[in-house]
Amino acid sequence: MLIVVCPHCQDPVVIEELNCRIFRHGVFIESGKQMDPHAEQVLCEKLINENLIYGCGKPFKIIEKKKDTEFEAVICEYI
Repeated sequence: MLIVVCPHCQDPVVIEELNCRIFRHGVFIESGKQMDPHAEQVLCEKLINENLIYGCGKPFKIIEKKKDTEFEAVICEYI
């Protein structure tokens, strides 16, 4: 588990797994599960507008600053 600061809203984000390192800042209120890291912008905005997620729903990626010890979240585009 990893905790980073969202580069959009500055809130903390809990990362469960680092696979492709692309994320959307959102956790479903009902289930507590992270939203699809490759969700399209339209879906992200819908989830935010309907208050279905905690978080801003915006995209970011994780970069490694120090090998396996220090990570940072940076803004990226919707894919």
